Amino acid sequence: MTDPGHLKLAALRAELDALDRRMVETLARRQGIVEAVARLKGDPARVRDPARVEAVLANVLQAAGLAGLSAAIAEPVWRLLVERCADHEAAWLEAQSGAPHDSCCGCQDGSSHETIISHRPGGGRIP
Repeated sequence: MTDPGHLKLAALRAELDALDRRMVETLARRQGIVEAVARLKGDPARVRDPARVEAVLANVLQAAGLAGLSAAIAEPVWRLLVERCADHEAAWLEAQSGAPHDSCCGCQDGSSHETIISHRPGGGRIP
């Protein structure tokens, strides 16, 4: 006989795994938008904007409160996310400085598409 608690734990873990996959897809889309923002800024020195960081955090904390997410989780997670995205944005800009750009949006993959945010890292498209 199988322990019902073990079955419930396995089901909850499977649900967490599926949620993690959706979060990765959402973060990949966020990364694409960060790259589009980087393209508009055009200069690694313009990447960090402390006022924007605080505005993002205020928006996130408000949304977290409405969704029932603890501020003790939301605030440090988003601070780290925004910092890592800024690092990525600066590195992406530096890497793009000498590379030829696609005519539609400046991406490097040569595909035909409307915006960079439709791309998934590694070449796949986000539906």
